[in-house]
Amino acid sequence: MINDRLFVLPCYFDGSNNAIFESTNSILKYYKNPSIVVIDSDSPDKTYFKKLKSKSIEVINAKNRNYEAGAYWIGYNEYNNFNNYYFIHDSVKFKKELLYFEKFNFSSFRYFYTHSSIRKGYTLEKRKDFKAKLKNFFKKDSEKTIFFKGFDNFEQQKWSILELKKTNYFLPKIWLSLFGSMFICKNKVMRKLKEKNFNKILPTNKNQSMSMERLFGIVLQQEGYDLSNSVQGDHFYSEMNTHNFEKIFFNRG
Repeated sequence: MINDRLFVLPCYFDGSNNAIFESTNSILKYYKNPSIVVIDSDSPDKTYFKKLKSKSIEVINAKNRNYEAGAYWIGYNEYNNFNNYYFIHDSVKFKKELLYFEKFNFSSFRYFYTHSSIRKGYTLEKRKDFKAKLKNFFKKDSEKTIFFKGFDNFEQQKWSILELKKTNYFLPKIWLSLFGSMFICKNKVMRKLKEKNFNKILPTNKNQSMSMERLFGIVLQQEGYDLSNSVQGDHFYSEMNTHNFEKIFFNRG
């Protein structure tokens, strides 16, 4: 049986905030009878399980320590019979339904331009000749300048290069990265990535998890998906709190 959509949320709950409840409540508010699965990230406080289950939300006590990527693959492997997947954080709130984006094979929530070096970001003006060379980068981007951000440190870059060797993908010079590794996609997108071993790249610390923003962007772009097809747009030019979606930040390791 094929189902319409599944929301997959990793969650680390320590009782210090109500983010997971606010996030799931926003999904329940704007989607009719949504299927939601929460992947527990080895939380010290598991009392939230009962409250979510009372709202027909599935909770998998996976003891996930592989950040968003690990949670996404646990959710997909467990429930691989949905047409559409929403891979999001437990710290986001919907302000409306986003069914419009389900007509695409892939949509990001936010993205940012990336280069393969290790140095501070730099801004380029969109000249016509430059735009022609990189026309696929600018399908839905109206800004007159672009801010490119590289890897944050050598460890990120080295880990990314080594991990890509597990797959059929390669490190390009420039690409669009996937902010927060959050996205909406069709079933076939995850199936393609799994067929090429991208599911074997699993971060074990925060630095590696930040690398995954780059790696998700690389592999999705090399599969032909347009990351600029986005709910909120370019990370460095868009507000976090928009009319349809909001991202809240917590100090987590």
